[in-house]
Amino acid sequence: MAFTSNHTDLRHINRLAVINLVKKQPGFSRADIAKHTGLNKSTIGKIVQELLDEHWLSEDDAPTPLEGAGRRPTGLTLNGDVLTLLGAEIGVDFITVLACSITGELRFNATLPYTHTDIDASLDQLTDILAHAWQLMRGMNHQVLGLGISVPGMVNAVDEHVVDLPNLDWHDLDLIALLRERFTRRDMPTWPITVINDANAAALSEFVFGRSQFSRNPIVHLTMGVGVGAGIVSETGLYHGYNGWAGELGHSILQPIDGRLCACGQRGCVETLVSQRALSRAIVGDEPMLSIETMQRRLAQGDAQVKAGLDTVGHYLGIVLRNIANILNPETIVIGGPMSQFENDLIAPTLASFKAHTARNKILPNIRLCEFGQHASALGAAAAVLTKHVEPEGTPLHLRHQGLLRK
Repeated sequence: MAFTSNHTDLRHINRLAVINLVKKQPGFSRADIAKHTGLNKSTIGKIVQELLDEHWLSEDDAPTPLEGAGRRPTGLTLNGDVLTLLGAEIGVDFITVLACSITGELRFNATLPYTHTDIDASLDQLTDILAHAWQLMRGMNHQVLGLGISVPGMVNAVDEHVVDLPNLDWHDLDLIALLRERFTRRDMPTWPITVINDANAAALSEFVFGRSQFSRNPIVHLTMGVGVGAGIVSETGLYHGYNGWAGELGHSILQPIDGRLCACGQRGCVETLVSQRALSRAIVGDEPMLSIETMQRRLAQGDAQVKAGLDTVGHYLGIVLRNIANILNPETIVIGGPMSQFENDLIAPTLASFKAHTARNKILPNIRLCEFGQHASALGAAAAVLTKHVEPEGTPLHLRHQGLLRK
């Protein structure tokens, strides 16, 4: 929708303003909201009651502290008890489904190791898990607002059409239509569905539910698994680029001469040097790729090949982070995805390489592990659903993401 000055649009804007203030200032009263928005108390009263009835807000049990005599006003917070978001991640070798509240608390979470050999079989399996999650939520009287799905590849930001998932060999898919057909056949609700790149989703999890919601400083979330991608968040929100392909870092060239062939068809991509496959190759060569769990177990047993492989991956990752720092100048770079499970065994050689390659830089970003671990991408897909609810399409720029951030 395009915002105008009509009554419906103003109502959306006012609702957004209320949600924004309550998220930024839990415990704000109706009078506080009226004072900060400039809206009259009657209008705020109607909006708050509407949001209470729809389970977006709840009233505090304890009254707001008040100096002097008089009745203490009732504080308001986001209601994490009823409204539910479904998030899913189609990983290269797994499927994850979760359910969470509008404040990010997990209510259900399941990850299934999975080999994707057939698109129909994969989507049938995803639908099975989603149906199970929905039945559980329905049994607990939770109201599902929508479903977000993250995928490892290119998604058109305009129509959310899946363009290319090179590591799955999936191309040109209307994923939303394919899932709706399955939901209809199984008498499941036709929730609003959004599709998002996995790295963008992971970045959105930090921006909406994580510690980064407390600031508007730019972050880059690097998702490392079989593939490598980056989600870029600026002070105004997720940066998609021209058509949604921003952050395809894994297919930038790091080794232009004699580089290894990548799944995308090019040689020397970042993904061939900084990924689960790259680490596995350093250990067992061109044998079938080792799982993260297998490599972790071998590392715990003192396997020198795994340690050397992580040192090599960390060396190249440090160079990648140096390039990100110089090109995008973020405040924070977050390392996430399955490879982040190696924690300090990956981070230590990465930081050593990063510092060695940035010796002359005066200001460097913070580098840390992902806050939500292996849930980040699916949680971020759920966050994308929330964003659409509190920011209807066409929301004026000065209001964008205000409902999802705290100063």
